[in-house]
Amino acid sequence: MVGLGGGFIAVPVLLLFFGLPPAQASGTGLALVVANSGAGAFTYLLQKRVQVRIGLLVAAGGFPGSILGAIAAARISAQLFDWLFALLLIGVAIDMTLNRKKRLAGRDEQSSSVLDMPWYRGLTLGFAVGIISSLFGVGGGVVLVPSLLYFSDLPAHMISATSHFGIVLTSPVGLAMHWWQHDIHWAFVAPLVLGGILGGPIGARLSLRLDQTRLMILVAAALVVAALALVIRQFVN
Repeated sequence: MVGLGGGFIAVPVLLLFFGLPPAQASGTGLALVVANSGAGAFTYLLQKRVQVRIGLLVAAGGFPGSILGAIAAARISAQLFDWLFALLLIGVAIDMTLNRKKRLAGRDEQSSSVLDMPWYRGLTLGFAVGIISSLFGVGGGVVLVPSLLYFSDLPAHMISATSHFGIVLTSPVGLAMHWWQHDIHWAFVAPLVLGGILGGPIGARLSLRLDQTRLMILVAAALVVAALALVIRQFVN
């Protein structure tokens, strides 16, 4: 519904409730991202809400970033991972809260005209998306959604659609790298993928009907709770 791929919910749950190490949580969560974004992107493509050129640029830059992110996830300590992930979640929550009106204001939802994004900007953006996607298993929408907001004239719902399209082209590379490093907990993959396949199209359709401002506030609150839980467990353990 908000173009973030679903990993921001799955990875904290895998860390906090199932005790998976960071690399396994990232690799396993990325399986959900691939399924969720794939199903959502397919629906968005049928609705003709995807800006394909931007998505392809993001994917091209995201391939090397995804490989580096997966390698970093296997080598980072659990404590540092929790702190970095908590900071990332809080940063996303702040952006969604402070800029929720800017995300939606002054954008014609029926318009498909966009500012031409230079190729080097799209590749750089994709590289950042790839690293964050594979390192944290969250899909990279945290970078892609705000960037499309600031650097294009895409309507709000087209931003979500293009984000899913870019993520679904990039995240399989990170998933393959995590598989090669044996970072995927297969017992969780089937239910996550099934849920992602079912939830992706539903979220894409609900995004047309729900109040986006209120939705962003609720998602931001959930991210803050997850971030606080990650920080607190560093003092409890």
